Formats: sequence, C-alpha cells, structure tokens
Amino acid sequence: MKFYTDDLFKKVREKRKSEKLSLRKLESFFGIPDTTISKWVKDIANEDPNFLRSQKLVNETKKRYLPTFNINNVSTKKARLICSIFYWCEGSKYPSSNCIAFCNSDERMVSTFLFLLRKAFKLDENKFRAHLQLHNTHDIKRVTSYWSQMLNIPIDRFWKPTITKPTNTMKRLNYNGTCTIKYFDVKLLQGLMGIYENFGYIRRDA
Repeated sequence: MKFYTDDLFKKVREKRKSEKLSLRKLESFFGIPDTTISKWVKDIANEDPNFLRSQKLVNETKKRYLPTFNINNVSTKKARLICSIFYWCEGSKYPSSNCIAFCNSDERMVSTFLFLLRKAFKLDENKFRAHLQLHNTHDIKRVTSYWSQMLNIPIDRFWKPTITKPTNTMKRLNYNGTCTIKYFDVKLLQGLMGIYENFGYIRRDA
C-alpha cells in the first residue's frame, strides 16, 4: 500500500475547496489516482458530476434501506446477536483475553457496540475501563473528554493513554485516536463468543 504525506493530503483538499477541480483534474495535477483522491475529498461539496452522482446514489440508498431498521428499537435478542457479531469481527478472544476487549478507531463502531452490549445484557458499569492510543499531536484532555462523553464512561475509568509519534504518512481526517473498551467478566466474554460461534456454524452434511 502506498502512503502519502499529511502535507500532500492537505494540499489536495485545499485545491478541491478553492478551485473546485474534478477528481480527474486533481489526479492530473498531483499524480495521485482519482480513487485515492475521492476518499480524501468526499466530504467537500462541489459541482463535479461524479460527486453529484455519488451523492444522489447515497441519498437514494438511505431512503430505500434506512426505514427498515432502527437500532434504537432492536429487541434484546437481536441486540445480543448483532453485538456478538461485532465482537466476532473486532473483539479479543478467550483464552488470549479473560475480559471483553473491543478496540477500534471508528468511534461510531465502538459506541454502537457499547450501545448493543448495554441493551443486550445487564451490566455492572463499574467493570468498564477504557484505554486510548493517541499521537503526541493530540490534545489529550480534549480527546479523552470526547470519548468519555460519547461512550458514557467516566474519565476516571480511563487508563493512562499510550502516546506515540505519528509517522509521516497520510492521516485520516478528524482522527481521534484508537479506543479499547474493556469489561471485566470472563463469563460474559464466553457467552458472546458462544452466540457468534453458534450463529456462524455451517453444517457440512446439509
């Protein structure tokens, strides 16, 4: 995978904002594939036909599928299944872990998992702990407060963050570090794993 400097990333975004160039023109100007550029500037509105076509498709898809599912109204049974699948993908497994440990940099994924976990099971909130992996360029107090409010976990249950120096590669826009949520209950961990293992079982003789 090829990486690009953070400075180049900012220049591409600024060029899109100021001159409203199409993806093809940005590709020609910077020598970067338009597929890469499209990810960098997808939030910047303009009159590019490709952008308008993409936005129209996204809006039509939302209208078609969003009304069919509302996570706030999901049943306890379904919450357990969806939560376990989330954990199957991103959680630490027993016996290498003796607690529920879910780690991701996508705050929506972490908060959704936590919402489902709380909805699906009766929990002791005192068993939660959180750990952040941040860059030395982050405002530690601000980012910790941000995660604390989003996850509804008190700041005093956040362990001291791990701080690293960012490499000279392209960074994701509005990156707020990586968060690991831990809930200390090995029986619940095994229960979550049991749900997705049963769900994912494929009969070989079927």
